[in-house]
Amino acid sequence: MLSGGVIHLVHQLAVVRLCLLAGEQGTFTGNAPTIAILITGVLRKQPKALSALHADLERWLAVLRHQHPEFAGIRLAAAPEALGPERWDVAVLNNQWLVGQREVVERLGIRELVVCGDGLGIYYRCGRELRALVPSLLNLPIREPGRQVRYVLSGRQPRWHRPPVPPEPAPEAARLELFATLMEALRERGAAELAHALAQAVPGRPLWLCSVPNLAHQFPGEQMPLEVLRLWAKGLRQEGFDPTRDRLLLIDHPKAPPGGSFGPLHEPWLAPPLRSSLPLEVLIQLLSEARPGEELRVCGMTSALYGVRALTEAQVSWLGLAPLWHTNPRYRRKPLEWLHRWLRQKRMALLTGQLPGR
Repeated sequence: MLSGGVIHLVHQLAVVRLCLLAGEQGTFTGNAPTIAILITGVLRKQPKALSALHADLERWLAVLRHQHPEFAGIRLAAAPEALGPERWDVAVLNNQWLVGQREVVERLGIRELVVCGDGLGIYYRCGRELRALVPSLLNLPIREPGRQVRYVLSGRQPRWHRPPVPPEPAPEAARLELFATLMEALRERGAAELAHALAQAVPGRPLWLCSVPNLAHQFPGEQMPLEVLRLWAKGLRQEGFDPTRDRLLLIDHPKAPPGGSFGPLHEPWLAPPLRSSLPLEVLIQLLSEARPGEELRVCGMTSALYGVRALTEAQVSWLGLAPLWHTNPRYRRKPLEWLHRWLRQKRMALLTGQLPGR
């Protein structure tokens, strides 16, 4: 299993469990297979962050081995070279186009691929959204000579961004069951993040959280201007956000600059930001359990919002992209970068049944 993170694996493990291991009766039979998990992507260049993620995964795998016999043989591969010469029958990818995942598939000579998509099954037709438009509309195949490829994805994929063959539906019930095991594994680990978020709650008002996209590196000085937040807050007023009574808690991306995506923040409607590698979906579920019956609102523009919508009862709001365009002169020099982001966000919002704001 080649993956980019914990929530990717919730979907991927559900796919493995029901699509690869289940027998005719839909239940696991036989001996537990050997399953290796390798984390790929930019985290491999960040040893500290990778080590923290591996620690979270080991907590989760211990619960899985104990509760689910089909995962008794699951293990974490610390590095690509740890995947030894034994025969690997299937590669379960979270993204068909990541170089790190394709290199492993080719080195090990794996001939059967299962493509699961980003997060909880958000599909990538190719590495860049714009390049996918024409082949998707024309329904052109993707060449994988000598390989058998299956797709297990979430929701109805738009015609302008679809896989080359009809995908199998995501095993949603199995995902929820596996997410429950993840919550059990990370509940104690997320105590500090939960306490920080609860401290920002305003009595009688919804708790508002903003999942900050990893875009600071695209702005001059590698910092997003505060005007972006002001414009986002203005748009959120239509969703019920009141800056005179509410506070917006920023959940900064783990890969954001050391000083944060926005730098120092002093606006009274902004809570002290939180930076953590804890999956957003886990934090939201912890907050839902800690505040039963209280309204919880999550805003953002990444696939994490689809995960929040699918795994928790929190309400989600999509942030508009116009503030990014108006405040970043680099986008006007490279408009395709902004358009790529717009298309990707629109596709993910369609899967949640909500359209992005302005």
